[in-house]
Parts: sequence; C-alpha cells; structure tokens
Amino acid sequence: MNLNFLNNDFTLLDKKRDRYLLALIILVFTIVFINLFKPWNIGRWYSDSGIIKFLRLSSYGFVVSAVLLFTQFPLRRLFKVETFKVKTYILWLFVEVILICLLYMIMYGNPIGNFVNDLVYALRYTLLGIWIPYSFAILIIYYKNQREQIAVLQTKIAQPSEKKLIGFKDDNGKIKFSVLAKDLLYIESTDNYVSVFYILEEKVQRELLRNTMKNLEETFKESPVIRCHRSFMVNSENIEFVKKAGKKLNLKIRLMDKIIPVSEKYSPLFLDFLS
Repeated sequence: MNLNFLNNDFTLLDKKRDRYLLALIILVFTIVFINLFKPWNIGRWYSDSGIIKFLRLSSYGFVVSAVLLFTQFPLRRLFKVETFKVKTYILWLFVEVILICLLYMIMYGNPIGNFVNDLVYALRYTLLGIWIPYSFAILIIYYKNQREQIAVLQTKIAQPSEKKLIGFKDDNGKIKFSVLAKDLLYIESTDNYVSVFYILEEKVQRELLRNTMKNLEETFKESPVIRCHRSFMVNSENIEFVKKAGKKLNLKIRLMDKIIPVSEKYSPLFLDFLS
C-alpha cells in the first residue's frame, strides 16, 4: 500500500451541503432498507408490530444521521477541522462509528452491564449495517462533485480569457508579479513554492513564488486555469495535445516539451478534450 495516499486531501465532505447530503442519504437508505429487508432478524429483536415496529426500525437510521450531523458540524467546529487528509478522515470515521455504537447501547442495551461485550456486539452490527449506506452516500457525493467540476470546466472553456493581467500573490497575500491571462501556460508545485510558466516576448519564462497550490486553486476558481494533478495547474486555453493511455491522461502545453500528467481524481475534467 502506498502510504503517501494517506496524506492526500479528502475533500468530499468540505462543503456543508455535502455533509447534510451524507446524513440525508444514509437516513433515507437505512429506513427503506431496514424496514424492507429486516437484516439479522432485527424485526424479531423486540415483540412489537405495526407503527411501533416501523418507528423502532427507522430509529436506527435516525441515530446514524444524528451522530453524523453532530460530528460533521459542531464537533468539526470544536476541533477546527476544515478539511481532511485521508488518514484523518479514516480516524474521524472510526470516531463516528464508536459514537454510533455508544448511542445504540444507551438506547437499546444496558451500558452498565458487560460494557466491553456489549460494545463489541454493537460494533459488529454497526459496521455491518453502516458500510452499504455510507459507501452509497459517498459515491453519490463523489459523482455529484465530478459533474459540478465538469460543468465549471465547460463554462471556463466556453468563455475566452479576458485581455487582463492575473496577479500572483505570495502566501502573505502580497502581489509579486502579474501575467497576461492568455500567456499563462502552467503552474508546478515545488515544496513550499510554485513555479509559474508563461510567455513573454514570445519566449517561455519562469517565476518562482512562495505559495501553495490550494491557495492558487481558489484564486483561479473563475478562470480557465484548472487543477490537473496535486503538483500541476494548467491554462486550459493553452492545451494543445491530450493523450489517453489506459486510465491515465497526459497533457502537452503550447511551447512546452514537458508532458504534464492528469491524476485520476481530475481526469473527468479533461475527457471533453478527447472528443
């Protein structure tokens, strides 16, 4: 396993609306699934029937959604978690599962009794019950975000660059230099710096700037400059060649010999260049 993967950004739950969507999808999915299929003979755990049974079974979904709303909003604010790395997201997910188990034990069990045995029992059924709706919700959010990013890219490509200068700020917010929008080629990340490649007097020039790709991505949100890799951003108007090899995409930028890779995360944004 590539441990560098654990240090990648996990951005699917950065937006508040996606966190609400996560809780909503899991709630609806769980209520429908558990009432229709009654896994593990859950319908026979208590001697109830009718609307009481429906409410009891549905409450399992409400518990999960309530915990997610708590962890994704007040708890994230408390710990000042604005965005996740993959490793911190996995840890956060583990905390959510434990909280769900504890709430189940309080509501349906006897937490004062054999705590460890009841926790293991609750953990087993929680993991079995949550992975399908949670995975389904994350996939829905992923594909929704992909469609939104593609729509933004298409809008950027459809609008020609204005004949204006783009100001490049350092990590202190001070403008260090400006480049004509149409002459910007690409940006490459190098540790705490970025290298900006552009055309000046018909020659390719390079400027070094102390800043991060994430900050620049926000700066270019409304421009044709788009992220294609954790280390690269390109001016989509200066892409002159796109090659697909298996699942991988590579870009050739005007006047540059360097081949720029497109990571799998950003590949859907560039597939239109192949049509």
